[in-house]
Amino acid sequence: MLFLLIGAAIVFGLWYYYNSPHPVAPAEELSDIEKACINSGGDIANSLCCKSSDDFPNLCSIGACGCSPDNSHWVKICDCGEGKCFDGEKCIEIISFE
Repeated sequence: MLFLLIGAAIVFGLWYYYNSPHPVAPAEELSDIEKACINSGGDIANSLCCKSSDDFPNLCSIGACGCSPDNSHWVKICDCGEGKCFDGEKCIEIISFE
């Protein structure tokens, strides 16, 4: 029973760490794509994305972060907020065709 509690605490701790905001480096230490993300209104975050995805994938297209956990790894993303997505260069409005 003790091992289950310790295991649950470790899993929760990892989940909390990867889902909580992390401090962003000073502007002079940011890469160009990180600056582009922030300058276009986004926030730098971590997310599970397909193993074939690098940091800051195009989140406006389907597929970059749509793989199962077994086929994913942690990458940096640009979280543009509600109604926007990161196209690989900047945050843009999501266009819906209803």
